[in-house]
Amino acid sequence: MLRNFTKGLVIGGLIGASVSVLTNPEVIDPRMRRKMMKSGRKILHRSNNVFGEMIQLFR
Repeated sequence: MLRNFTKGLVIGGLIGASVSVLTNPEVIDPRMRRKMMKSGRKILHRSNNVFGEMIQLFR
C-alpha cells in the first residue's frame, strides 16, 4: 500500500507541475506548449485503451 501511495504522490506532483507550467504563459513558448499537449493526449489515449482492455479482461 505504501508503494501505491508513493507512486500516486509522484504522478500527482508531475501532473501538478505540468499543469502549472502550461497555464503560465511566460514560462514556455507556444510551440513547446502545443507539443506537450499533443504528447499528453497520446499518453491519455493509450492509458484509456489499457484500462478498457483490463476491464474487459475481468468481465
